[in-house]
Amino acid sequence: MKNLFYLYVLFPLMMIFLELGSHFSLFGFSAGSFILSKIIIAISVGSLIALIGSFLKEKVQKRLLAVILFFMAVLFGFVMIYYEIFQSFFMWKTIGLAGDATHFWREALTGMKNGWYMILIAFTPFIIYILFFAKNRYTADLKNRIILSGIIVLTAGFNIYNIYKTDLRLFRNFQNSPSNYYYQYGIIASNSTDIYQISTNYKAGSDSEVIIDPSLLGKTDITMRESKVILKNILKIDEQAMIAATPNNTIADMHRYFLSRPASDQNDYTGIFEGKNIIFLTLEGFSDKCISKELTPTLYMMAHEGFQFTNFYDTIWGGSTATGEYTNMTGNFYYSASCLPDSGQTFTYSALGTLFRNDGYSTYAYHNGYYNYYDRDISHPNFGYDVYKGVNGGLILSWYSWPNSDHLMAVATVDEYINSRKPFHAYYMTISGHTYYTYVGNNMAEKHRAEVEDLNYSEEVEAYLATEIEVENMLRYLIERLEQAGKLDDTVFAMCCDHYPYGLSDESCAELYGLPLSDIRGNFELYRNSFILWSSSMEETVIVDKPCSSIDIVPTLANLFGLDYDSRFIMGTDILSDSENIAIINTSTNTGGMWNWKTAQGTYYTYTGEFRKSDTCTLADDQIDFYVKTVNKTLDDMKKYSYDILDENYYSYVFNKNGTPKYPLNE
Repeated sequence: MKNLFYLYVLFPLMMIFLELGSHFSLFGFSAGSFILSKIIIAISVGSLIALIGSFLKEKVQKRLLAVILFFMAVLFGFVMIYYEIFQSFFMWKTIGLAGDATHFWREALTGMKNGWYMILIAFTPFIIYILFFAKNRYTADLKNRIILSGIIVLTAGFNIYNIYKTDLRLFRNFQNSPSNYYYQYGIIASNSTDIYQISTNYKAGSDSEVIIDPSLLGKTDITMRESKVILKNILKIDEQAMIAATPNNTIADMHRYFLSRPASDQNDYTGIFEGKNIIFLTLEGFSDKCISKELTPTLYMMAHEGFQFTNFYDTIWGGSTATGEYTNMTGNFYYSASCLPDSGQTFTYSALGTLFRNDGYSTYAYHNGYYNYYDRDISHPNFGYDVYKGVNGGLILSWYSWPNSDHLMAVATVDEYINSRKPFHAYYMTISGHTYYTYVGNNMAEKHRAEVEDLNYSEEVEAYLATEIEVENMLRYLIERLEQAGKLDDTVFAMCCDHYPYGLSDESCAELYGLPLSDIRGNFELYRNSFILWSSSMEETVIVDKPCSSIDIVPTLANLFGLDYDSRFIMGTDILSDSENIAIINTSTNTGGMWNWKTAQGTYYTYTGEFRKSDTCTLADDQIDFYVKTVNKTLDDMKKYSYDILDENYYSYVFNKNGTPKYPLNE
């Protein structure tokens, strides 16, 4: 009986415990088809462990099984704690960046402290085995090994059929939406799929075949358009020559896709900032809930006197700060933190630094974290910045702390560009707003503690608001210096966060945003934010109600500054054009869903498949189904080709380093 317990019960039961325990820790208590899927996967893996052990001699059996269970504990524990810290799932493509995590050991320790129960769940089977079962050896005769093999074959066959046949879309889109896969199939299957797709260079495809009806994707004022000549943000490219010169079918397919995309229109705002300087900031963990007339008057002024994008969303792309920064800087998106180091090996035509440098600007980039974190020392010079500095890489601050001061970064860098004879573009990646938010261990929170203690918030929310005061001080200092140099009216400020402050607890998020606590991470309003765009030269506030998101920043700025660019080859859309923008809303929980979207016509919820019409929707009821399929197809293509831009080094086949087409159209 003891042998039978080892062979058929112990290890499958341990794997079931790990899969269900990790699910409830990550996603909360729920029931559904995933329960059966995860139990069957666990039985398959547990039976395989039992079968392997049955062939081993006593000492080898004890040691190897202990090693296997310890590996499982580390895997499950790491995945859960990683999610606890970053609110996204670890992807094996980013394994080369693991060393960077040592820079944020405080966050790792806090994550383990907050997720202690996750670690306990992960190591429980290992501990139980060592304490109670390792001293006993079990064996199996041929009959039981055949039965075990049959169980493994049947359960594995069911898993393969279930994943690859009945739910192929989840498998094909694993790299795009890993949270859905983790929710349905668990940690073992998800990591196995991740490793398989990386090792085979698997590429996600589009699952829907819909003929796009352009009339549904960009409803505009036809009368207005017919009363004026509409110019396009487009370059003259010899399309036939470019396609004829393609080295393979993948690039040819990409050419056809991008050339078929509608170019955005030039508009009343085209070139209004032409020749002006631009300072762009990616703000670490910033929420516009930090903005107040009393606490952050400079931010308040900039947010209310410049452009106001009232329907702007900052989504979760899947790689924490790296993917948020990549999107802000390029107008494209990617699914993992490898986007920054990989960018260092490609031509980054759409990067702001590249676009402005090709227009004759001097370009500078700064980060007050470690200069080589996420390999920014490789990516940012390749994003078109003549100067890139970070901590331990050229940036010298007068005071170092954790996190470092955004204000002191401005003090240390402004003199490098403020007196430039050419127009300048300065880019900042801030760090003062970095999680975790506590007065003990976060120097920026402690520094501004007295300014927030009377706000009647919980300590965590107050500490968070305190960290973002550094952004206020940084902006105030830059404005003062520009004004002294006589360059304030000739300078534009643009800023957007990398992601919402996911380091806040659920309770603190609900408190800060004024949202219900239930399913807070799946609430779309958690991802509504501000894209601040301001210049002292603006005579009036411009309010823009169009739904939009961070991928739209680059083409919007390129149009405002009158840059020479081809809008078809950038995934985002100029917010100020007549084209319809698709605001992508990815949430950090499965219940919120990935690849939700919002347009002028309404909002689509992937988790339920529901489309809610907006107040200004012009679609008839019988048009909605086709419209939803059309936008979903558009979004599928955007995902595929946005990833391919980086993976295939696509821009190198289209543009020269100076931004001109490789195959110009000679007229």
